[in-house]
Amino acid sequence: HSPVPLNTLSRCPRNRQQATVRLKLSKAIQTLGHETTAVASGKLALEQVSQNSFDLVLLDIVMPEMDGFEVLKALKSSRATRDLPVIVISALDEEMGSVISAIELGAEDFLPKDFELALLKARVDTCIEKKRLRDVETEYLRQVTKLTRAAATLETGRFNPSKLGIRDVASRSDGLGKLATVFATMAQKVYERERKMRQNIRTFRGALLLLACGGLWGVVVPLSKMASLVEAHPVGLAILIDVIGAVFCVGISLKRRTMPSLKDLTWADRRFILRFAFISSVINQVLVYWVASKLPASIVSIVIVLEGFAVFLFAALMRTEAPNLKRFVGLGLGLVGIFIILLYGEPGEMATSWVWLVIALVIPVTYAAEDIYLSESKPASIDNVALFGMSLVVSVLMLIPLAAFYQDFVPFDLLTGRLGVIVLLMAAAGNLAMLLFIQLIASTGAVFASQNAYAGTAAGIGWSMLLLGEAIPVVTWASLALVIVGLLMVEPKQEAEEEPPPLDDSLEEFVPRLDLLPSPTE
Repeated sequence: HSPVPLNTLSRCPRNRQQATVRLKLSKAIQTLGHETTAVASGKLALEQVSQNSFDLVLLDIVMPEMDGFEVLKALKSSRATRDLPVIVISALDEEMGSVISAIELGAEDFLPKDFELALLKARVDTCIEKKRLRDVETEYLRQVTKLTRAAATLETGRFNPSKLGIRDVASRSDGLGKLATVFATMAQKVYERERKMRQNIRTFRGALLLLACGGLWGVVVPLSKMASLVEAHPVGLAILIDVIGAVFCVGISLKRRTMPSLKDLTWADRRFILRFAFISSVINQVLVYWVASKLPASIVSIVIVLEGFAVFLFAALMRTEAPNLKRFVGLGLGLVGIFIILLYGEPGEMATSWVWLVIALVIPVTYAAEDIYLSESKPASIDNVALFGMSLVVSVLMLIPLAAFYQDFVPFDLLTGRLGVIVLLMAAAGNLAMLLFIQLIASTGAVFASQNAYAGTAAGIGWSMLLLGEAIPVVTWASLALVIVGLLMVEPKQEAEEEPPPLDDSLEEFVPRLDLLPSPTE
């Protein structure tokens, strides 16, 4: 078959005689079926080698600017060109010592300037075949290295099989290719098993956090109802609870030295704190305390469960989490249970408080907005406790003018009695629930985290019965079973797997250099 295309560099002095030799050599190489590039100096030779791919260099010893020894040293000292074969050109009688020195520096062979075509063909064919074998074996070692590094990555337990960089190895038809195929199949199975186990652990951990949040938030509504029975002050109550939470969170952050200074906060951080404080306290907190003073605590708890459906719709519209059928069915079951409770669980209360129920329906929507905002915009660089503490300070500053306008401050003398105990309990439950919720949303996503509303509803009903003596019909408990089933069908968002190390590039340092020619000692 025709020979492999070959680019040849010819080096010779800038005079007519050497130009003739260079032209003769180029024509002879082309006659053998190879491509050639001829230059007249060592500097130009190195430029050509750095810019193009060559299979063989024909190098004259005597050249302007850089002699052959300098060019040869430069070629052999570079990782990119150290395996490029070099044939030195010499006037056999005059330069034999130089030829020996060049071969000691790494040249493959030599060729006299007065060469025969048969000798040229033999030398060129031998070098190009050695180059081909060297390339084949170097590539083989590169692929063995890829497979070895992929196996090391597999041991870490944090990898993605599609990113291991061994597809080209698996495409080989030899034993290495079969080994890579078996390894890739095994890696995929291990990956799926490990990913499922991590997902189950995250689901279990998230469920515990979710139940804790729901249990704490569930007691807030009955307590706010109890506070309103003493004297209704929704804005003043929110100020007191936020002050207690701010003192606790800021104090903890200062002690742990996690509180950032104001100058370290970016505009995005400050914007988040302002918006979160407004949504969380000025809207959500005041609205819950206000509605709880007008409706039975169990009804308010039941309405809040619609937060999960609102978050699901927001996340689907914003495409922050993929809507799937399992999640949709789970949320649907929860909604069915809630509507049964609303229609049949408290018929007497519903008939007399329909207007306030409509107002209460705003609560799950604003809660859902808070969930999505936390999930998408929370600064990752700020400690959760410090972030919440700063938000509480800002919310207090926002609520004070509102309380002054409506004359809604809680009288100090009331705090020395039963109301003071209720406020302390509400502050402890509400602020701790929010801290847990921030952690929950960061680890499981907004859709799953919003399901704490289901747990909050169940806890709210239980606390309402215990603290307020509210009667709960049997149909309410049956409907809550649907809510629990729906909760179990909504899983946390899929965990983003860590990217493996880049296995396709920068492998030269791991591949041993091939010295195919035996050394004198061998």
